[in-house]
Amino acid sequence: MIIGVSGMIAAGKSSLAEKLAKHYKKSIMLHEFEENDEVFNTFLDWLYQNKPNLTIGFQSYIVENHSAKFADVIKEFNEKKLDKIKDHIFLDRFSVEHYIFAKLILSKKEKKYLEAYDALFSKLISKEELPDFAIYLDITFDTFKKRIFERGRESEINNWNENLDYFKELHENYLTIFKEIAAKFGMKYIIIDTNNKTEKEVFNEAVKIIEEETQNAIKGQTK
Repeated sequence: MIIGVSGMIAAGKSSLAEKLAKHYKKSIMLHEFEENDEVFNTFLDWLYQNKPNLTIGFQSYIVENHSAKFADVIKEFNEKKLDKIKDHIFLDRFSVEHYIFAKLILSKKEKKYLEAYDALFSKLISKEELPDFAIYLDITFDTFKKRIFERGRESEINNWNENLDYFKELHENYLTIFKEIAAKFGMKYIIIDTNNKTEKEVFNEAVKIIEEETQNAIKGQTK
């Protein structure tokens, strides 16, 4: 199955997705971006430096890059003749989630900018790129702040004070907009409250969810 790992920045998506990919031996993982992705890192630095007129270009790159990598992963999955229910593709965040970032930023500009992005987004994203279900990792703002400073990404820490209001607004609205997107596309999701839980506890809870969803899918296939 295609399984999305979703949630706010620093919710632990990459860490969980990597652990799940190792646990399910035949699985494939699609990273949101590679650490050495120069284009992504440059855009991210510019975003946190509040460079103007950036959002549509940044989000368009992310969506197009994700779509191309997703097509490659699907091809690899099929070439390996993996089972579409028992074997998995893990998505470290997926394309429709980036609409959350674009919506919050572009809503502060003239209406035409969000309308233009909506048109672009609807053409680039198809239901085929959505996961069969998503595991959403929920965190409080205090947990978010703690994890941001623990992981030490310079673009986030060096510009923390300048972006504090943005981070607060993003956290306040992230799950609400995520639910709106899920409803729009008819996508199932399960929320894990990761606050005060160890990575192992979150991993065990995620595995339990995946096993239950897999069994439900097998039962549905045999009906």
